Amino acid sequence: MGDSSTGGSRHRRTWARTASIGAAVLVAGLVPGTGTGIAVDEGVRPVEAEFGYRCGLPGGGHPARVRVSAGLPRQVAAGRPVRASDVRVAVELPEEAVAALRATGAATANGAARLTGRVAQGDDAADLPWTQLTVPDRALPATGPHTVEGAGAVPTVTASSGGDLTFSTGPVTLDLLLRRADSTPATPPGLAVTCDPDPDQDLTIGRVAVLTVPGADGRPPVVDEHPPAGGVPSAHPARPARPGAPGDPGDPGRGTPPVPPGPSAGREPGPRAGAADECVEQPPVTQDPVPSHGYIAGFANVLKLGSAMFIKDPGLMKVDMAKATQTYQCPRDDGLVFTMYSDATFSYRGKPQLPPVRSTFLTFGFMPTTATAELTLDTPMDIATGSYFSPDGQFSEVTKATARLWVRLSDVKVNGTPLDVGPACRTARPMELSLTGRGSYDAEGRPHGYTVVTGGPLTGTATIPGFSGCGVTEDLDRLFTASLSGGGNHTKMTQGVLCSPGQPEYCPDPPKPKPER
Repeated sequence: MGDSSTGGSRHRRTWARTASIGAAVLVAGLVPGTGTGIAVDEGVRPVEAEFGYRCGLPGGGHPARVRVSAGLPRQVAAGRPVRASDVRVAVELPEEAVAALRATGAATANGAARLTGRVAQGDDAADLPWTQLTVPDRALPATGPHTVEGAGAVPTVTASSGGDLTFSTGPVTLDLLLRRADSTPATPPGLAVTCDPDPDQDLTIGRVAVLTVPGADGRPPVVDEHPPAGGVPSAHPARPARPGAPGDPGDPGRGTPPVPPGPSAGREPGPRAGAADECVEQPPVTQDPVPSHGYIAGFANVLKLGSAMFIKDPGLMKVDMAKATQTYQCPRDDGLVFTMYSDATFSYRGKPQLPPVRSTFLTFGFMPTTATAELTLDTPMDIATGSYFSPDGQFSEVTKATARLWVRLSDVKVNGTPLDVGPACRTARPMELSLTGRGSYDAEGRPHGYTVVTGGPLTGTATIPGFSGCGVTEDLDRLFTASLSGGGNHTKMTQGVLCSPGQPEYCPDPPKPKPER
């Protein structure tokens, strides 16, 4: 549509407004319906309806056909929930729309479909949030149309008085995750395609007869908070034994993978506290990693010394990207979260370390001490990237990287006098470093903040363990432990853009980043 930018903004505002109304309806749905004790034959019958829509994609709007199908009971008693089963929303995009998707570099698309319809009884109505419809991964055809179909469990509806309950369609949003043929993200990696029904058409999907019973209180229909029991699988199926996923953030060990990064100001979608039963966790899919590389540099504070190490010489970072992928479908504001697991290692003169760092500190606040520090990975750095659609329509990313680094000290001088620390002065165990990067892609595919493929700032904290093996003629372990060891050491690293199959213009030697303070 020639007015795509304006239309896209309007669609996003409409979606946000509808979402807030839907949330109010969900809260209302907590009020229990009136029990009847009357047996009613609720035989399920299939309903299906097709509608004309118009979908906004990059470059313009395109006509589309939307088919909505479900199983609805023929009749229910007032006060009993109406369960829609086998709900499917299929959007057939014309060839021109598919070409717009392929123009992003995408070869496949998956994600979720959201239909915000209406359910009405007489003069009363409420929003119908059919939002947890999973779209499986499918290849985009080289020519011709393409159908995107979402299916899944949906909330129940309860009417407290008699009369026909009418289900109608409404705006449909496709939250598409786009990937190239080599499984790397397209540009942009995600796209929210909003489709509005054409005017002047009957939007009815189907009707359910609600029978009047004694005790009915005449309240309007309400949408219950959760999909029907059994419609949402457990959020805790077994995961593969380390598909490149980092260790649990609360446990510095390398056992349980973390919950995926995600939205909502620090709240984690997927299996998080208090919401484990709300999210649908799809099985992880392992795949051949995509080899990529780039550079990283930055600053690492040493809290006890009130100073920082300046890693000014960018280190080469080799990334095995997308070793495994996984999707989580969470209710309402979290929506679909797509998690990509990768790992990375450093490379300096054949070793998995950053270039040595020469730093000067004031030990104990007055003694100038200079030393060379080597930071060497114990095992590959684990990276988990969660991607999701934020309420403003942007495609956002949260990346969490977890590393275990040995810190070795050498060439130490105190007030200009050499201090022989020996060849094995290092931390007694690896230092734990956790970094987080947040970023997004706007509607034009431009990156903002940190994304895995385009780089940017990553911040976090490190805990420096005690030291061991320091000193030749005397034991210096306690001296260095007292001077350096402890937690709360703020770290800010800046990653440059990666050379990857999806970004050949940055190969073979990608640009080196300028560290940000």
